[in-house]
Amino acid sequence: MATSPVEPVSPEKVHAFCLKVVGDLAAAISGPLLYLGDREGLFKTIAAHGPITPGDLAQLTGLQERYLREWSSAMVAAEYLSYDPASGKISLLPERAMVLANENSPAFVGGMAQMIPDHYQLLPRLRECMRNGGGVPYSDFSFDTFEGTERLFGPGYSNFMAQVWIPAMPEVHRKLQTGARVADVGCGRGRALLEMARAFPKSKFVGFDSYAPAVEYANQQALAAGLGDRLRFEVRASDALPQTHDFDLVMTCDSLHDMHSPEAAARSIAGALKPDGTWFVIEPNMADKVEDNINPIGKLFYSVSMLQCMSCSLSSGGAGYGAGMGGGNVKKVAEAAGLKKFTKLPIEHPFNQFFAIAT
Repeated sequence: MATSPVEPVSPEKVHAFCLKVVGDLAAAISGPLLYLGDREGLFKTIAAHGPITPGDLAQLTGLQERYLREWSSAMVAAEYLSYDPASGKISLLPERAMVLANENSPAFVGGMAQMIPDHYQLLPRLRECMRNGGGVPYSDFSFDTFEGTERLFGPGYSNFMAQVWIPAMPEVHRKLQTGARVADVGCGRGRALLEMARAFPKSKFVGFDSYAPAVEYANQQALAAGLGDRLRFEVRASDALPQTHDFDLVMTCDSLHDMHSPEAAARSIAGALKPDGTWFVIEPNMADKVEDNINPIGKLFYSVSMLQCMSCSLSSGGAGYGAGMGGGNVKKVAEAAGLKKFTKLPIEHPFNQFFAIAT
């Protein structure tokens, strides 16, 4: 039998690919240092007081100078911090501070950095799942993941939810201004509804989540913000919403792909909505086909999905759509629940895509 000749391996291509992988490994191994910079307030301190030396940073933070010299060297090498060889001082450019230090910036990524330790320490469990099936439940994740998730999505909610995303649905916006009933399914620690309740004082809001500690925290936040008369949270599964057909708006904010059964959740949402109600869906900005996600965003979301989103859904025998669920699957899930009006909203956002769904 004739065989095709094997093309010789190109040393140049091997070298180029090796450098790419080494770059990825460098990013992966520096991730814990990014976590330390966020959790220990180092980026914030440098942004507020820089340019400063590692010694100055040690005095300001009470941390050990030798560790801070090594940490700052790694961050300079990663091109996160700027460095002046003449003075030995480090600084954080204003544009980079928007990403690493400013919690209110829409570009802030500290929440994602906070989730790194869980993703690393649960790798042995994930290996077991790859061999035997199942997944790692959210109950095995630490506080870092839950607070980190809130910090990751919070800047988007505070900067864009009431100002850009909701106005993209004019009739929904009008209802909220005059007084509407709103539910957030898979609400987590409640950040999205806190922003909504502040922005629309004539409307009433309820958040549903199956994780009791998150619900308890969210209720505390609502009371602390003086919103307890219009905003509350309760423990409830996504497929067990009140079938009262009295909600003007139901939201799922980066949560549908995580759910045990998005199909069951969609049916439950359909039963909670008024006949003229709207289901507002926020999902990762992923295309339906793998080949259309060959980019940094696809790399990030597929990876997080493997480590968390998909695995958590599979842990309870769920569908395991993962962060790559894509708009096509969202549409199929909605139509299976009898929700036929499906609109991808014209909102430009690097990390998310937005859908308005109705009967």
